[in-house]
Parts: sequence; C-alpha cells; structure tokens
Amino acid sequence: MQPNFKPKNIVKTIEIFTQNGLKIVNQASKGNDWESVIRPLDKMEFELGHYTSVNSHLNAVMFNEEFNAEYEKTLPLITNFYSEISTNKALYQAYKNLKNTDLNEQQKHIVQDAIEGFELSGVGLKGESSARFKVIKEKLSLLSNQFSKNSLKATNEWKKLLNKDDLEGYGDDQLEKIKTDGGFEINLQMPIYMDVMTYADDRSLREEVYKAYVSRASEVGITSVEFDNKAIMDEILALRLEMAQILGFDNYAQLSIESKMVESTEQVIDFLQDLVRVSRPQAQQELKELQAFAGIELMPWDLSYYSEKLKEKKFGFKKSDLTPYFPEQKVLSGLFLTIEKLYNINIKEVEEYSYHADVRVLDISNKEGLVGRIYLDMYARKDKRGGAWMADYQPLMEGNKPVAFVVCNLNSPAGGKPALFEFDEIVTIFHEFGHALHHILTRVQYPSAAGIAGVPWDGVELPSQYMEFFCYEHEVIELISGHWQSGEALPNELYEKLINAKNFQSAMGMLRQCEFSLWDIHTHSSNKDTYQVLKLVREQTALMPSIKQSRFLNTFGHIFSGGYAAGYFSYKWAEVLAADAYYYVRDNGGMDSKSSDSFMHNILEIGGSLEFMQQYVKFRGKKPSIEALLKSNGIDN
Repeated sequence: MQPNFKPKNIVKTIEIFTQNGLKIVNQASKGNDWESVIRPLDKMEFELGHYTSVNSHLNAVMFNEEFNAEYEKTLPLITNFYSEISTNKALYQAYKNLKNTDLNEQQKHIVQDAIEGFELSGVGLKGESSARFKVIKEKLSLLSNQFSKNSLKATNEWKKLLNKDDLEGYGDDQLEKIKTDGGFEINLQMPIYMDVMTYADDRSLREEVYKAYVSRASEVGITSVEFDNKAIMDEILALRLEMAQILGFDNYAQLSIESKMVESTEQVIDFLQDLVRVSRPQAQQELKELQAFAGIELMPWDLSYYSEKLKEKKFGFKKSDLTPYFPEQKVLSGLFLTIEKLYNINIKEVEEYSYHADVRVLDISNKEGLVGRIYLDMYARKDKRGGAWMADYQPLMEGNKPVAFVVCNLNSPAGGKPALFEFDEIVTIFHEFGHALHHILTRVQYPSAAGIAGVPWDGVELPSQYMEFFCYEHEVIELISGHWQSGEALPNELYEKLINAKNFQSAMGMLRQCEFSLWDIHTHSSNKDTYQVLKLVREQTALMPSIKQSRFLNTFGHIFSGGYAAGYFSYKWAEVLAADAYYYVRDNGGMDSKSSDSFMHNILEIGGSLEFMQQYVKFRGKKPSIEALLKSNGIDN
C-alpha cells in the first residue's frame, strides 16, 4: 500500500508503460465480454495510476526544478496515451457491443458512461480534426502545469522583513509563526497572508500585502512579471473553445455540462442568479453595517480586519480566542472519533515515513479489517502548491485497498506550541476528509467507478461539504477541542458565540462564490477576454469596486490548473445537496443512526457506479431543495 515516493527514471517508466498499455488496449478491443474488454483495462489503469499519481503528487507538494523538468516530459506521453485510448474506434465499438451482453446494474452504468466519454473525447473525429484534437489535449496539459508552476513561484517570490513595532494588532501566536533571527518575516502563503489581513493595525501594510497578493503572476505584479500567467490563461481558454467546437458544441461550457448532473448552461446561470437575487439585499446590509462600524471608506484590504473587529464586538469573541482550544492532535483525534460515529470505522496513525516528516500515515479499518490508507500532509511549505485537496493513489481492486492523499496548507507548530488551528482551518480538514472517505469507503471494485471516479463533477463536493456541517455540532466540538495547556474543552459560552457567529456575513460570502461561478460559466460560454467577463459579472455581484491592480484570476488554479473549468458552480450546487442531506440526517437520529448509515451505503459506497441523483433520492426520499442551502447560510428567502 505504500507508494514509491522516490521514483526514478519517470520518463522511461511512463514510456514503457504506455507502449505496453496500447498493446493491452488493442487486445481488449477484440474482446466480447466484460472479462476480456474491461478487466484488462482496469488492471492497466490500476498499474499506471501508481506512477502518474505519485509523480503528480510530488510535483505539487515537494516542488523542485529538476523533478518538474522530468515530470513535464511525462505529460505529453500520458495525454497522448489517453487520447489514443479515447479515440480507438475498435475499443469504442467493443464497449457498445457490451451493452448486449449479460451485465449487472453497475456494469451497465459503467459501460454507458464510458461510451459517452468516448464520444466527448473525439472518437468520432477523423483526419485533421482528430489530429488537432490530440494536439490541443497535449498542449492543455503542459499549459496547466506551467500555470501552476508560475503561481507557486510568484507566491514564493514576495517576502518582507518587519520589526515587532510594525505588527501592532498581532498576538503572540501570530508573531511566533513569522519570527526569524532578523525580526519577523511575512510572505504570501495563505496562513501568513490571512494573518496580515485580519490582525495588522497598520493599514498601509495591509494595503501593500493585499496588492502583492492579488497581483501575483501578472503584468502588474509588485515584484517581477516573469511569471505572468495571462498569456497562458488566454491560450488555455482559446484551446478549450476550439476543442468544444471541434466536437460540435458552441462553447466549452456546453461540453463541460454534458458530463454533469445539470442539464444546460442556462440552468446553471439561472441557479446562480437566483442565489444572487436572494442573497444580495442581505449582503448589502452586511456591508452597510461593516461600513458604519469602520467609519472609513472601506477598501478590499480593510474587509477582513474590520470584519474581525465587528464580529468581536457583536459576538464577544475573536478568532484568536478559539485557536488555543484547537491544537492539532486534539482536532485530529476528535475528527477521527466523529468519523467513527458517522461510519463505524476506525482511524489509526501508523509509524511510517513517507516523503516528508510532516506527513501522517493513517490506516482506516472497520469490523471486517483494513479498509484503506490516507497520507495526511497539513502544513504550508515553500515548495508546496497552495490550497487544499484530496488526490487518489490507488482504488479498491482485487484485494488492493484504496489509498488517498489529503493535502492542506494550515498553520504549523511554532514557538514550542503545537499547531493551533483557526476554525476555518478545521472546516477545511473536515472537508478534505469528506473527499477522502468518498474514495476510501467505496464498495465498488471497478476502478472507473470506485470512490469519486465516475461521479459527476457537480456531485463530487457532496461528501466533503456534508462533513463541514458536523464541525459545528456541540458533540463534535467537545471531541475536537481541548486547550493546548489545560486540556479544557471549548467552554459552552464560547461555543454559543461561535454558533451565533456562524453565518456572520454569509450573504457576502455567497455573493463572492456566485461571482466566481458566474465568471467561470460565462468565460467558458464566450470568447471574450476573461477580465472583461469578470467586469460584466461584477456589475451583478460586486458590492464594492476592485482595485486596478487586481489580477486574482491569474492564480485561480481551480479553473486553469484544476478540474473545475466551467464547473466551479459545483461547489454551490453540491452545497444544496449537502445541506439537504445534513438536515435530513440530523433530524433522523444524527450520527450513528440509520440515516447516517444510509448516506454511507447510497452515496459513499456506491461512488460513480450508479446514476448519482437516483442514489441521492434513494437515500433522501426526494430531490434536494435550495431552501436547505439558504437555511444553512442564514439567508432569508
């Protein structure tokens, strides 16, 4: 189960594997039943995944130029390999022939999904169109990697050395994170950046850091413009449009929607605009309240700072009051106990070195024995891509247990104290474990539909966002909290304040997410410049103007180096499902109940092996309602 975290000769390995893989594909295309067509392909995918997933993971979490140079050489090989498979007409016909054989319900679903995948991957293309389609796919994989690399380098490039007097407003914990031999060094890694935005009394410092952050990887970057991503973004968008048009779609958004639960781009836009309509009046009131409290004309670098001050005044606590109660070990042990209550499984840390000393190795088991393994990499590092994510290493197949990577960029131990997590960071951990459990707890033995594989993109976020809700339950808070010195659980008084503040400025947050989603779907529905699209979207969603230096799209990895292109709306779409699911489970026994078991059996265990919405209805008894989302955010309809 342990991946090889010291891969050598990765280019040669991929070359050999893809060459042999094509022979397996050609043989499978001559098959006439499940065992002769799909079984050998599953085994081939399983073995290839061992190489590609580790290479991709290490490039993201242990970046260095030498390895990246080799990694980049593998991308065209892998892309071309899958292009060859997805355009293999004989294999496509073999899958179609399988529809007339004796298949179980899951197998029928997998075959139909595969047929649709062939069609969306250009299997029907001929001649120049087919050749150009393959070139586009290869180019897109290289551009996405370059975008991610530029974003990381631009983030790491900026730093500033300060004296303690420059950091009025900082508490001891915040100071310890940035203490160096020469003073206090701030940078643009997320935990450090957010501390500046939230705590620094010096408005000019907040402005400087904000401008450095939002202008990363752009032509107006405060530091060098070497890592400007705009040309890469433009090329990615142009190639996506061309790809869609080659397949007969008007735009890339239409192509993206084809493999999702939603029926059309119009349905997505209507959904998002409904959320904007409902949340905007409340958001305006939230901003008006903040403006009155601040007593100045607010700028973007003021929002987090004055919001924290206002929250303290309204609810009687600040973020730093909570963090001492959430040391890393207590949070994790409480998370594991929560998962045990939800799904009747056990999580145990094992002593095993992986690729970095910070990484925890976790074995997951149930009454039947070992279920799977998670490699948990929590702290922010200079050589690590920003954000948080789950990636799979190995699916469930023929006795091989599922293995997943969970990656975050959270606060690390400092000043002799354990890592003390802010509550937002705890929500992030719960979220990513939701993804990991979706992968680990599968009962599906077919890699193409196990865990998150085969799940429509607008359903992938359901298990992760569902887990977030449990962070706020009193029973869970008692499990995950324990003062790092006294061990005392979070006092009830502070808990009540946390709950009262849960939906503080939630409508403003809703508008922001709708802005991202509408920009994404509109950008991929047209050939307009992406910043021009953003300007038009912000006319509907923005409550205050952005600054002229803002180029935050230039580091928007979800869209340009992740899998969320024309699919960012999935977060909000899945949040509807998650809220609906959570309230149902809560009102029907909560954790360790039949309803919780039903979620596991019908959603997590089934993965992508059956029609997703049908499974949701089987669990819930009906389709989800947007009312649950509004309720969970405290937004009046």
